[in-house]
Amino acid sequence: MKTLTPPPPGTQFRRKIHFINPRFQGGAALVISAMVVVGGVLFGWLVYRDVGKTLWESAMQAHFTMDTPYEIVQGALLKHLAGLSVTVTFLTVAVFLLLVKAIRVGVHCAIASFRASEEGDLSTPTDSRGLAEFRRFGDLVDLTRASALSRVAALREEAASLAACGLPAESFRPRWEELKRKIREVAP
Repeated sequence: MKTLTPPPPGTQFRRKIHFINPRFQGGAALVISAMVVVGGVLFGWLVYRDVGKTLWESAMQAHFTMDTPYEIVQGALLKHLAGLSVTVTFLTVAVFLLLVKAIRVGVHCAIASFRASEEGDLSTPTDSRGLAEFRRFGDLVDLTRASALSRVAALREEAASLAACGLPAESFRPRWEELKRKIREVAP
């Protein structure tokens, strides 16, 4: 079992725990907050307008035929609550479908890049679209592919120089074994 040693005195220990990338959280939180604020303001304004109008009309009648004040505003309130429910449901489904589409586009680009790499194409850029996370992931994939491509090019140059030099078998053998070891590191 591995034991943890405390940090030396005087060093600061800063814990970094990110369950979800904060960049993704911030954008999603802003979209949801904006939807809630706009919906709340619109709902409040419409209810205030219609309930005020209904109460004014009932006050102008000079007598109430209903038992409670709720029955006076029931129609306007129910109409707006139903509209709010339908609007929130529609917007939630629309945002969900847009996010799913953006994720599918990003995953499709990453899969296409991996398939191209599998077929030996390490130089074509990933060109990830969709969410910002997929663009960053595509950049990381491109960096990895470029690194692999440079290692393959270096191995080809070393193999060509080894083939071109006319070394005796005793000095050729260790260099050949070293080249095979390097090749196994790139493609096991």
